[in-house]
Amino acid sequence: MLLPQSIERIISLGGGVSIDASKYLPQSLERFAAFAAQSGATLILHNCQNLLPQTMERIAAFGKGKVVFNLD
Repeated sequence: MLLPQSIERIISLGGGVSIDASKYLPQSLERFAAFAAQSGATLILHNCQNLLPQTMERIAAFGKGKVVFNLD
């Protein structure tokens, strides 16, 4: 598992990532989303079933269309 700072750096450089949302704090996911919005990268989140709807809404708002929630 990569450290949150490493993921932030990858996203800030424009690299799209697909991560397990259950492995990171909601605050980190929000930061990832914000970096994706700024750089244009895509953030795909798996295992979102444990996130509260309000948390998902915040992540989506930070991501400005650059976040995909895999709800399978």
